[in-house]
Amino acid sequence: MKMKHFLLAIVLMMLLAACSGGDSSEETGSPSNGGDDTETGELSGEIKVAAWNLAADSLTETAEKFMEEYPGTTVTVEYVSSDYDSIIPPLTAGQGAPDIMQIQQRDFPNFMHVFEGQFVDISDRLGEQEAEFAEVAMNLVKNDEGIYALPWDIGPVGLYYRKDFFEQAGVDPDSITTWDDFIEAGQKIDAELGVKMSAHSLTNDDIAETYRMLMNQLGGEYYDENGNIQIVREENIQAMQMFKNFVDADLYVQAPTWDDRIRAFANDQIATVLFPVWYAGTIKTQAEDQEGKWGIMPMPAFEEGGPNQSHSGGSALAISSQTQNEELAWAFIEYTLMTNEGQDVQMEYGLFPSWQPYYETEKFKEVDEYFGISLSEFFGEVSTDIPTIDYGPYFRDINSAMVEAIGDVVIDGKDIEEALRDAEQRAASETGLEIVE
Repeated sequence: MKMKHFLLAIVLMMLLAACSGGDSSEETGSPSNGGDDTETGELSGEIKVAAWNLAADSLTETAEKFMEEYPGTTVTVEYVSSDYDSIIPPLTAGQGAPDIMQIQQRDFPNFMHVFEGQFVDISDRLGEQEAEFAEVAMNLVKNDEGIYALPWDIGPVGLYYRKDFFEQAGVDPDSITTWDDFIEAGQKIDAELGVKMSAHSLTNDDIAETYRMLMNQLGGEYYDENGNIQIVREENIQAMQMFKNFVDADLYVQAPTWDDRIRAFANDQIATVLFPVWYAGTIKTQAEDQEGKWGIMPMPAFEEGGPNQSHSGGSALAISSQTQNEELAWAFIEYTLMTNEGQDVQMEYGLFPSWQPYYETEKFKEVDEYFGISLSEFFGEVSTDIPTIDYGPYFRDINSAMVEAIGDVVIDGKDIEEALRDAEQRAASETGLEIVE
């Protein structure tokens, strides 16, 4: 299914909201909607929630509001790394896991496969409200047996850019419609201002971030329709070549870690950031003094008029089957993701909701003062035709093979098709899947 069907629903709900005067102060959902009849004040106990970076910040603020409404509860947010090094060991051991954990949607099919029985099935609690979530996200948190997490946000991609740097270098942002234009603009900005186009890691697994966005933009896949490995595809070859073009053009500040990349834009070292909607919150909170200096444009296309939409990131919240307080864990997730009050917080941090009833609210549509535009309307417009992608239950193995292939190409100069064939062999060895031509 294309994301365009999802956006049509957004547009319809926005029109209905305009007619009805929907307001985020009126609850569309409440912590009783999913089957928990707990009244305000009856919940009690303590839970721990594991999340990272900006997502953890948003949950910390949400927890404060939740505890005000439920004074007998304690919700502690633990800041963990996005590589799951604090989550995988207790899931493997079957003890010590946090009550709730953030897991990226692309990774969750793999987690359901590897850690079977470690997540609470929320199907009965969610009931018919499953249909309230964007299908592109809901499909990644369930299998034939049940639903094991609640989708948090979705990640349509945009190109954030420094309006002042573009103006000073004499670059018209409207002229950047293809990636070749992007490369040319980056070289001009660097020559005029000594500012690189962006920041990237070429030394760890994050090397694959930009490649995945380019691959999804073209509709690339890792598997054939039967679930066999098929990485050597024209779309994947084109995506790899374009990423190599970026590196060869010396567009990047080398930034190995998440924090290094934040420092790059906060310290005026780069002119653009290619990332999803949720990164808007990171820019806003980490560079408050740059308000008004950032604009957002659609992804450039590979060729004039070509596809220019992609999806990246997006997380889910899952309840560990090890929890001793499932009722409280569910109530917190439901408050966070299925009430307007909870989603108000998420939007403040740039987390574009997968819970569709929130699209009816005025809060969702309001202009963001930092960027000077309505983020929801912009990212809605670049979500109309995002190709779907099947990450499958073996994504971590596939991604590991791809990380090695990308490094071989962009750093060591290996032939792209040869590198992708080697990636197929490594992925097949790790997963036991067959390779198809």
